[in-house]
Parts: sequence; C-alpha cells; structure tokens
Amino acid sequence: MNINKFIKNRRLELGLTMLDVAKACEVSEATVSRWESGDISNMKRSRIASLAKVLQISPAIIVGVQDEFEYSSSGIDFTRVPLYEDVCCGNGGFVDENIIDMIPVPSKGLNPRAEYFAQYAKGESMKDAGINDGDLLIFERTDKVDDGVIGCFCDEDNVATCKKYKELNGIVMLQPMNIEFEPIIIDPLKDNFRCLGRLKKVIKDFDWED
Repeated sequence: MNINKFIKNRRLELGLTMLDVAKACEVSEATVSRWESGDISNMKRSRIASLAKVLQISPAIIVGVQDEFEYSSSGIDFTRVPLYEDVCCGNGGFVDENIIDMIPVPSKGLNPRAEYFAQYAKGESMKDAGINDGDLLIFERTDKVDDGVIGCFCDEDNVATCKKYKELNGIVMLQPMNIEFEPIIIDPLKDNFRCLGRLKKVIKDFDWED
C-alpha cells in the first residue's frame, strides 16, 4: 500500500476527519489533503512527528522504509526498539505498558546484549541537558542507576518522568535540568518508586520552521 493510502486509511480507522488531523498538526486541511494524495516529499520532521502522533503510529511508518534502505546501503547498522507512550520532561506523564510500535534506531553505542525502549520527550524540564520536547529518547532497561545519571522513573501512580537521579540520606530526588522546574522528592519507603531505564541516546527533533 502506498504511504498516502495508508495515511488516509489510518485516519479513517481512527474516525478522524482531515480537519482533526490538520488541527493536531497545525496545518490546513488542504495540506492534509496533499499528504493523502502522496505529496509528502517535503514534509518537515516536526510535521512527520505530529502526523505520526495523531495517527498513533511510528514516524518510521511514514518514512521508515526509505530510511532503512538508506541506512543499510550506507553501511550504518540499526536496531528496532519498542516505542511506548510519551515520557514526561515536565511534571509527570503516564506510562502505558502497551507497545505502540517497533522503531528503527542507529545501533551505534547500544549493547546488543542489553534491552532498550524508546519514548518521545514531552516538556522542557530537561532542556539544559540537551533534551527538548519532541526528542526521541532511547533508554536501556535497568532497575537501578548511579547517582547523577539521567533515567526514566515511575511512581506508584504509574507516572513516568525523565530526570537526573540524585540520592541523599536515603531520600531520592529526581532533578530537572531546568531551573524553572522543581525537583521531585521520593521516599522509597513510602512510594512505589521504580527505575525503568537509563538514558543512552537522544535523537533530536529539529524543527526548521520560523
């Protein structure tokens, strides 16, 4: 199936109108119509990410076949990792145990014996660490990280967040990398606190729009 037909069929499967997609992607209905007619060659990465999000698919489905061909032909290895719901880089965000998709990421720097997962960053609390809203974060699964390591953490409400791990006198502090945000204080004896993974790779979402 051509990608334009896939986009249209997926929209209809979700019961969305072209106006719904246009609003979510902050474009006109005419632009969505062009996408569904096959004109996606000049789509900005931010638009691809927005379209993938509203259609509840991976951006790799929109451009992945071409990207995978380019990776393999250029000698760059890649691996597929499960993509989950957005991880919050703000004041908290819910984690869904259901895998949205399996997405290709460059395997350089990844341990073939380790297990990884991916989430899109949501919020700006980690911007001073170079993590911005929309970036794709690759985490290595682990239930413990060292002091000062950035990771993905979850509390008893199944709320996940990406922060720097700090521990002092038995109290865990999830430290944002943005002075506009307050740290999250965790008492491991009272809260059902879990470490889900350590950050291994950030794939930037470059938005070239003015």
